[in-house]
Amino acid sequence: MFGLALALQFGCGVLVNRPIQYEDARETAPLEVPSDLMVPVANPALQIPAVAGAAGTTDTAPPALGGGVAVARGNLPRATNSVLTLSDEPDSSWKRAGIALERGGCCTILSKDAARRTYGVQFNAAGPKPGFFKRMFGASAPDPSMTVQVTAAGEGTEISVLDSAGAVRTDDSAMTVLGVLEARLR
Repeated sequence: MFGLALALQFGCGVLVNRPIQYEDARETAPLEVPSDLMVPVANPALQIPAVAGAAGTTDTAPPALGGGVAVARGNLPRATNSVLTLSDEPDSSWKRAGIALERGGCCTILSKDAARRTYGVQFNAAGPKPGFFKRMFGASAPDPSMTVQVTAAGEGTEISVLDSAGAVRTDDSAMTVLGVLEARLR
Protein backbone atom coordinates (compact mmCIF):
# COMPACT_ATOMS: atom_id res chain seq x y z
CA MET A 1 0.00 0.00 0.00
CA PHE A 2 2.80 2.40 0.96
CA GLY A 3 4.70 1.53 -2.20
CA LEU A 4 1.65 2.29 -4.35
CA ALA A 5 1.14 5.69 -2.69
CA LEU A 6 4.84 6.50 -3.15
CA ALA A 7 4.71 5.48 -6.81
CA LEU A 8 1.63 7.61 -7.46
CA GLN A 9 3.13 10.65 -5.75
CA PHE A 10 6.47 10.63 -7.55
CA GLY A 11 5.63 8.63 -10.67
CA CYS A 12 3.90 11.39 -12.64
CA GLY A 13 6.83 13.76 -12.33
CA VAL A 14 9.36 11.10 -13.29
CA LEU A 15 7.48 9.48 -16.18
CA VAL A 16 6.29 12.66 -17.92
CA ASN A 17 9.05 14.94 -19.21
CA ARG A 18 7.45 18.32 -19.85
CA PRO A 19 9.49 21.33 -20.95
CA ILE A 20 9.14 24.44 -18.80
CA GLN A 21 6.92 26.80 -20.82
CA TYR A 22 7.72 30.13 -19.21
CA GLU A 23 11.51 29.99 -19.77
CA ASP A 24 11.15 31.23 -23.35
CA ALA A 25 8.45 33.83 -22.59
CA ARG A 26 9.19 37.39 -23.69
CA GLU A 27 7.63 40.68 -22.63
CA THR A 28 5.56 42.34 -25.32
CA ALA A 29 4.81 45.99 -25.91
CA PRO A 30 1.74 47.44 -24.14
CA LEU A 31 -1.60 47.36 -25.90
CA GLU A 32 -2.07 50.25 -28.30
CA VAL A 33 -5.59 51.62 -27.99
CA PRO A 34 -7.01 54.19 -30.46
CA SER A 35 -7.41 57.66 -28.97
CA ASP A 36 -11.22 57.61 -29.18
CA LEU A 37 -11.52 54.43 -27.07
CA MET A 38 -11.11 53.93 -23.32
CA VAL A 39 -7.73 52.57 -22.16
CA PRO A 40 -8.06 49.53 -19.87
CA VAL A 41 -6.82 50.03 -16.33
CA ALA A 42 -3.48 48.33 -15.66
CA ASN A 43 -3.53 46.42 -12.40
CA PRO A 44 -0.18 46.81 -10.62
CA ALA A 45 -0.67 43.40 -8.99
CA LEU A 46 -0.44 41.82 -12.44
CA GLN A 47 2.75 43.66 -13.49
CA ILE A 48 5.85 41.51 -13.81
CA PRO A 49 8.64 43.07 -11.76
CA ALA A 50 12.01 43.67 -13.39
CA VAL A 51 14.77 41.23 -12.49
CA ALA A 52 18.00 42.82 -11.27
CA GLY A 53 20.81 42.28 -13.77
CA ALA A 54 18.54 41.06 -16.57
CA ALA A 55 18.37 42.99 -19.83
CA GLY A 56 14.94 44.25 -20.80
CA THR A 57 13.44 42.81 -23.96
CA THR A 58 11.47 45.93 -24.86
CA ASP A 59 12.23 49.61 -24.59
CA THR A 60 8.69 50.58 -23.63
CA ALA A 61 7.50 51.39 -20.14
CA PRO A 62 4.70 49.41 -18.55
CA PRO A 63 1.26 50.95 -18.97
CA ALA A 64 0.46 53.76 -16.54
CA LEU A 65 -2.55 53.69 -14.24
CA GLY A 66 -5.48 55.98 -14.91
CA GLY A 67 -7.71 56.80 -17.83
CA GLY A 68 -9.99 53.91 -17.00
CA VAL A 69 -12.78 52.97 -14.72
CA ALA A 70 -12.12 51.65 -11.22
CA VAL A 71 -14.74 50.13 -8.94
CA ALA A 72 -16.32 52.16 -6.14
CA ARG A 73 -18.73 51.13 -3.42
CA GLY A 74 -21.75 49.06 -4.39
CA ASN A 75 -19.81 47.66 -7.39
CA LEU A 76 -20.49 50.88 -9.28
CA PRO A 77 -17.71 52.13 -11.56
CA ARG A 78 -15.67 55.12 -10.36
CA ALA A 79 -14.13 57.66 -12.73
CA THR A 80 -10.44 58.49 -12.48
CA ASN A 81 -10.77 62.01 -13.92
CA SER A 82 -13.12 64.79 -12.78
CA VAL A 83 -14.21 65.58 -16.36
CA LEU A 84 -15.46 63.07 -18.92
CA THR A 85 -14.63 63.97 -22.54
CA LEU A 86 -16.71 62.58 -25.43
CA SER A 87 -16.35 63.04 -29.17
CA ASP A 88 -20.04 63.73 -29.77
CA GLU A 89 -22.38 66.66 -30.32
CA PRO A 90 -23.42 68.44 -27.08
CA ASP A 91 -27.16 67.88 -27.56
CA SER A 92 -26.66 64.20 -28.35
CA SER A 93 -24.32 63.80 -25.38
CA TRP A 94 -26.86 65.46 -23.08
CA LYS A 95 -29.61 63.05 -24.20
CA ARG A 96 -27.30 60.02 -23.92
CA ALA A 97 -26.16 61.16 -20.46
CA GLY A 98 -29.80 61.34 -19.33
CA ILE A 99 -30.45 57.79 -20.48
CA ALA A 100 -27.24 56.60 -18.80
CA LEU A 101 -28.20 58.31 -15.54
CA GLU A 102 -31.68 56.74 -15.61
CA ARG A 103 -30.35 53.26 -16.30
CA GLY A 104 -27.14 53.47 -14.26
CA GLY A 105 -28.75 52.88 -10.89
CA CYS A 106 -26.45 55.24 -9.02
CA CYS A 107 -28.70 58.28 -8.75
CA THR A 108 -32.17 59.68 -9.24
CA ILE A 109 -32.80 62.50 -11.71
CA LEU A 110 -34.52 65.37 -9.88
CA SER A 111 -34.56 67.96 -12.68
CA LYS A 112 -33.67 68.44 -16.35
CA ASP A 113 -32.70 71.67 -18.11
CA ALA A 114 -32.26 71.20 -21.87
CA ALA A 115 -31.26 74.86 -22.46
CA ARG A 116 -28.33 74.65 -20.02
CA ARG A 117 -27.77 70.91 -20.70
CA THR A 118 -27.86 69.99 -17.01
CA TYR A 119 -29.40 67.30 -14.85
CA GLY A 120 -30.09 67.73 -11.17
CA VAL A 121 -29.42 64.36 -9.56
CA GLN A 122 -29.38 62.82 -6.10
CA PHE A 123 -26.87 60.09 -5.32
CA ASN A 124 -28.59 56.87 -4.16
CA ALA A 125 -25.87 54.60 -2.78
CA ALA A 126 -25.28 54.83 0.95
CA GLY A 127 -21.85 56.11 1.82
CA PRO A 128 -19.56 54.73 4.47
CA LYS A 129 -20.54 55.49 8.04
CA PRO A 130 -18.41 58.36 9.42
CA GLY A 131 -15.90 57.43 12.09
CA PHE A 132 -16.10 58.30 15.75
CA PHE A 133 -14.19 61.60 15.53
CA LYS A 134 -16.08 62.81 12.47
CA ARG A 135 -19.36 62.18 14.24
CA MET A 136 -18.03 63.74 17.46
CA PHE A 137 -16.77 66.96 15.86
CA GLY A 138 -19.61 67.34 13.39
CA ALA A 139 -17.93 66.72 10.04
CA SER A 140 -20.88 66.46 7.68
CA ALA A 141 -21.19 64.10 4.76
CA PRO A 142 -21.18 65.62 1.26
CA ASP A 143 -24.53 66.73 -0.11
CA PRO A 144 -26.11 63.85 -2.08
CA SER A 145 -27.68 66.26 -4.60
CA MET A 146 -25.47 67.46 -7.45
CA THR A 147 -25.66 68.79 -11.00
CA VAL A 148 -24.40 66.88 -14.04
CA GLN A 149 -23.46 69.40 -16.73
CA VAL A 150 -22.72 68.75 -20.41
CA THR A 151 -20.71 71.50 -22.15
CA ALA A 152 -19.30 71.89 -25.64
CA ALA A 153 -15.50 71.56 -25.81
CA GLY A 154 -13.87 71.90 -29.21
CA GLU A 155 -15.30 69.26 -31.52
CA GLY A 156 -16.69 67.20 -28.63
CA THR A 157 -18.26 67.59 -25.23
CA GLU A 158 -17.23 67.50 -21.59
CA ILE A 159 -19.37 66.14 -18.77
CA SER A 160 -18.69 67.21 -15.20
CA VAL A 161 -20.43 66.97 -11.83
CA LEU A 162 -20.97 70.29 -10.04
CA ASP A 163 -21.95 71.29 -6.53
CA SER A 164 -24.59 73.90 -5.63
CA ALA A 165 -22.03 76.73 -6.04
CA GLY A 166 -21.08 75.57 -9.57
CA ALA A 167 -17.65 74.17 -8.67
CA VAL A 168 -16.53 70.78 -9.98
CA ARG A 169 -16.99 68.06 -7.37
CA THR A 170 -14.30 65.40 -6.95
CA ASP A 171 -15.66 63.53 -3.91
CA ASP A 172 -16.51 59.84 -4.00
CA SER A 173 -20.19 60.36 -4.87
CA ALA A 174 -19.45 62.64 -7.81
CA MET A 175 -16.70 60.39 -9.16
CA THR A 176 -19.04 57.39 -8.93
CA VAL A 177 -21.76 59.22 -10.91
CA LEU A 178 -19.15 60.21 -13.50
CA GLY A 179 -17.84 56.63 -13.57
CA VAL A 180 -21.31 55.27 -14.28
CA LEU A 181 -21.65 57.79 -17.11
CA GLU A 182 -18.23 56.87 -18.48
CA ALA A 183 -18.96 53.14 -18.37
CA ARG A 184 -22.31 53.57 -20.13
CA LEU A 185 -21.34 56.20 -22.71
CA ARG A 186 -18.11 54.70 -24.05
